[in-house]
Amino acid sequence: MVQKIVLRNEVVKVKGRVKVITVKKEDFFKVLKLAKLRVLDKEYEALMPPMNSLQKNTIDVNGLATIIQQYTETTLNSMNNSSTPSPAQIVFTTSGGNITLSYMNGINPNSQGVTVYIQVFQKSGNYTFQYYYIGFDTTNSSYSVSGLELYVSAYGTSSARIAYASSSFTKTSDSYLFIVWLIEFQNIPPYLVPFTPILQNNVNVYEANNLSIPNYYTVYFNNNNCNFSCNGDCPSADLSSFIVSVQNNSVILELPVTVPLQGATSNIELLLCIRQNFYNMPTISAYTSTKLAPPVSGGVFYAIIATIEIIYQVS
Repeated sequence: MVQKIVLRNEVVKVKGRVKVITVKKEDFFKVLKLAKLRVLDKEYEALMPPMNSLQKNTIDVNGLATIIQQYTETTLNSMNNSSTPSPAQIVFTTSGGNITLSYMNGINPNSQGVTVYIQVFQKSGNYTFQYYYIGFDTTNSSYSVSGLELYVSAYGTSSARIAYASSSFTKTSDSYLFIVWLIEFQNIPPYLVPFTPILQNNVNVYEANNLSIPNYYTVYFNNNNCNFSCNGDCPSADLSSFIVSVQNNSVILELPVTVPLQGATSNIELLLCIRQNFYNMPTISAYTSTKLAPPVSGGVFYAIIATIEIIYQVS
């Protein structure tokens, strides 16, 4: 008999906010200030415009799904993508055609570009990943804009549009332009961090596959005759496959795993264990478990298909 179980059904919030600032050239240093950001217990400084009064944008669910699919494949299969797409681009829609700001590692005079800063913190045990995309044009160019698009990539993925916004403004030859775009992944339980894309960023926080202590993503089944713990001797299976789908304003990531059994059991008890290494961030080791009664009293299970379901809810 095969029984399908949803081990956990978690909702990760994905939010975006954007703001456009145009200033006279002589006010350049009145706008840019050193801001203190944190990656957990480490603090660093970044040159940024003010973060207040950000306006809501639209998250591109299909673009988000593309990044989640490619990143999950990289995570589960320990793949290293040989291609290196741009960490970020901001595209302007103008009457004369599109203008593209491409990634640069910092804001420079007389140039156009996008730089990316990351902030990571925990609240009530769950993680939030924030990405600050700072677009800038400090050249003498002039144009009028009617729309903005943000293209990003995670480590091991191609570039995809993740957000867009209607925004009407004009940059003149005697002014500088700054765009602040904030993308957030909120409410991530520690055991689901491996399945939330780490977007490319200036601080080089990313998933590390090639360390001496490997990453693992394993589900254990308690047959009441084993050491039911992470790295114990209970029947187990590694996560190796997944399904990504888009439903309304959400991306659904399902991670199925089949655990073979030997003999009968009166209860179903499963344990998910993960370990993920990072560069410039501590390793995360976490677990979650669930206990469910079989649908038929005294039933004999020869296999269980457990599904870990993550809903990336866009707002």
